[in-house]
Amino acid sequence: MLKGEEETGSGVRRGTATRRAGKETAARLVAAAHEQLELETLERFSMRNVAERAGVSLANLQYYFPRREDLLRALYQDLDTRYRAAYEEALAQAPEDPIERFQVVLEYNLRDIRDRSTRQFFIQLWALLGALDNFAGHYIGELYAIDIAHLGEHIGTMQPDASSAEIERRATLIAAMIEGLMLTTGDSDGRYLPQEELLQSARDAAMAIALG
Repeated sequence: MLKGEEETGSGVRRGTATRRAGKETAARLVAAAHEQLELETLERFSMRNVAERAGVSLANLQYYFPRREDLLRALYQDLDTRYRAAYEEALAQAPEDPIERFQVVLEYNLRDIRDRSTRQFFIQLWALLGALDNFAGHYIGELYAIDIAHLGEHIGTMQPDASSAEIERRATLIAAMIEGLMLTTGDSDGRYLPQEELLQSARDAAMAIALG
């Protein structure tokens, strides 16, 4: 490590990514990792292949993200930014009513989990994060703390008198249901339960959980 540099929580070295070019390179590497999981098979995910996709050397990637877990942690922190921006876009024309805004966020998630690239990305990310701690759940827990926090913000707006622990409990249950549906809904080709019927039940259940 160069004198005067420290690693940040995302694995990016403080003092490199703080410069504009460094930030752009780090962002390009994270985007390349996202694309690698979204477009390629899990066997193809490696630091070398991510570096190649980003157009940099392996040594350059390892300068910003020395370990695979550093890159993956930066990747799911990037998901926080991506989903927050997606929610803001979806909510741009939504009414001010907290319940209707929660329904917009819920609907966005139910559409997103039916997208093939979303399913491929997350299922492969789960496998990679699980392998880092022998499936103890630490890294996957960090990933879903982001999702739970997003949902919790909306639940808290709807239920301002609920305790933070109760809001987290409800958000966790809803996040678990949404992620489970990602595995069970599949494509719209008739191989699974009727999707619209299942998804409507999910909407009803999520709203019941959110409102306590």
